[in-house]
Amino acid sequence: MAKFSPSRVTPRKDTPMQDDYTVFWQNNDSALALFDDLAARMERGAYDDEYLARLDAYQEERPDTAHFYIFAARYLAGHGRYDAALPLAERAYRLRPVNYEVWKLLAEIYRYVGRYLDSITMQGYGYGMYEEIKPQIELPSPELLPEALDRLAVALGPGNYAPLAPHRPFYNEDGLTFRRDVFVGETLPLTMPEGSDRFYVGCYAENCFLSEKGELLERYRYDDLFAQYWHHDFVFDFQKARMAKDSFHIEVPEGREIILPVAGAHTMHKCRIETASDAEDILLGKWAFSNYRLGESAALTSSETFAVGTPILLGHDPQRKKLVLNILVDGLPWAVVREHFPHCMPRIGAFFSRGVIFDQSFSTSEHTHPALPAIETGRYPQRIHIFNEKDSHELPLDIPTLSEQMKSLGYYCAAPMASGFGIYNGVMRGYDRIVSASWKAASYEGVDRTIRQIEAFDETDQFLLLHVMDVHPWDGKDFKFDPTVEAHLPLKDRRLAPGKERTASVRLLPTKVYQEEFWASLKNVDRAIGGLLACIADRYDEDEYIVNLYSDHGQSLFTAQALLSGSDFACEMQTSTVWMMRGAGVPVCGIVDELTSIVDIYPTLGHLCGFPVPEDIDGNLPAVFGGTERDVAYSALTFPGQTFKFAVRSKTHAFRLETREVSDEDGTVDFMITRTGIYPRGHEWEDAYECTDESLRAFFYPRAREFVRSIASNGEHWPSMREARPEWFPGA
Repeated sequence: MAKFSPSRVTPRKDTPMQDDYTVFWQNNDSALALFDDLAARMERGAYDDEYLARLDAYQEERPDTAHFYIFAARYLAGHGRYDAALPLAERAYRLRPVNYEVWKLLAEIYRYVGRYLDSITMQGYGYGMYEEIKPQIELPSPELLPEALDRLAVALGPGNYAPLAPHRPFYNEDGLTFRRDVFVGETLPLTMPEGSDRFYVGCYAENCFLSEKGELLERYRYDDLFAQYWHHDFVFDFQKARMAKDSFHIEVPEGREIILPVAGAHTMHKCRIETASDAEDILLGKWAFSNYRLGESAALTSSETFAVGTPILLGHDPQRKKLVLNILVDGLPWAVVREHFPHCMPRIGAFFSRGVIFDQSFSTSEHTHPALPAIETGRYPQRIHIFNEKDSHELPLDIPTLSEQMKSLGYYCAAPMASGFGIYNGVMRGYDRIVSASWKAASYEGVDRTIRQIEAFDETDQFLLLHVMDVHPWDGKDFKFDPTVEAHLPLKDRRLAPGKERTASVRLLPTKVYQEEFWASLKNVDRAIGGLLACIADRYDEDEYIVNLYSDHGQSLFTAQALLSGSDFACEMQTSTVWMMRGAGVPVCGIVDELTSIVDIYPTLGHLCGFPVPEDIDGNLPAVFGGTERDVAYSALTFPGQTFKFAVRSKTHAFRLETREVSDEDGTVDFMITRTGIYPRGHEWEDAYECTDESLRAFFYPRAREFVRSIASNGEHWPSMREARPEWFPGA
């Protein structure tokens, strides 16, 4: 793998970005000097005329940046003008929502303007990531305390694996303290769109005793073993619902029918449902939903608190499809299966041969946490700032998610199998129901749930997500391989990396046992999903459904050792994805040699389903659907504590970049020293193939520069953030 060398270094000072494109990046030294001066003055609290003059000069150099708004808001707050400081601080948060200085600033301002719950949330973000300033809960009324503690629990935790709450706060004789817990039998304290209920967290129950999972979880919810192991295959049932007590009225439109989900608070929870023509006493399960069909308005009564789900209105609309199904096969790289297709996926291949199969599709990222939001919003992770697993900030409400768009069209939106990703950060907020386990997501089980879902709610139009993880690799040190692999593989091929420490999936070596596990798992996926696709083809006419199968990233198991030794997570194997479509409006083209990205899924579904696609998304409607073919696909890997890795690929060439400095927690990185190169596709980072053609640099450099501009730090660093990570930034 290519190493850093002087010829690859981008000079930082006094070297302009010339028209001949010999230099990729140049920092703004004037802005950097002003930043350092302002940061020092801010540290001293020297908010005087000289500070204001420096601020004006900095704005000239770096307008509409988070750093400018932080400095400006600090000046106003320093003079007690908190109302005036608020919009500036919130603009900084919009531009850089994962930033310690922004969190501290907003925590202070929100407290002074009376937004106490928002202040606590910002304190939680900061303490959860840096563990420096313990949150101080100040509330005007004790009635706000439960909501405050719940919001703090989410803010303190990671952005994935909902509904786990690894640092849930509570009060004891020592004051505010924390323990492992899980949200269950309650609603998540998340910001929802207008008119939408919050997610109630229940225990998934299907053809089993209603309350057994709830009773089990109540006993072990605080246990370290649940937090470490048992949650892997514990299935939660998130449904939009509201809490009710005594009596709750449900209005059913005249001449229509609904399905109403209801969950109880304990085993054998008594409840009564009364309509104008009937009355029934029912027994609810502990934290488990049951569905009831109603043809007229009803009153539900119970002496104890219960959860009433959002009514599911029955009826089809000719403007909608009866089924739109997204199938996310986590970690499936097209670069691996391409040469074996369709034989490695005969059932899936046969189904999508009557649709579109994209031959050059790429992910924005190397793992699920940033890739899923990119798919669900049509925006790059660097724009929506969802990349840091330790952060749980919420996606702004003015960014419509895919499920919200489909919900606005009238679809019942459900995920029969999902992961805990995307719930805390709002990416999944448009779904009415999410059935989720944090780790285990086997296709055979997901297919069964999906078929049950389709058949149960066949009287309404459905938008469904099936997220399966069979082919996603896991460290084999403590993992049970597929029985066909264990039964057929010789002992010498079972060799794993030495030691007991677990290896992240992106770093797994391309060994025989992992590769055979991949092929065996893919066979299972094809068998299970192939059966689901056959059911759909039998049940619906071609113009009544859309099936969209894709992956979120690739994997390392088939990457050459030479590349792997350098941790090239942006290589084709790690970022190549599968994307196939069939159904209403999808042309019958088979394999299409068009360059696409996972962010293109959003506008494509908008085109096929009829929802308005925002103009500012990063996704592109492929030419095969009447759009314009994209000229490049971007894979930009921001993982705090690691170097920023970047690939810009055309059909024939790839521009590659890696920074010497690592990315900070807020996703920014200094491009003052990078190694770059342009190569023919298939030979990335191979010195013998590096291209020096100026026309290629003229093509790639402007595109790459524009992409990274929003995350380029310009060498401007907050001491509080650098000093908290000495292992990343020695000498900070």
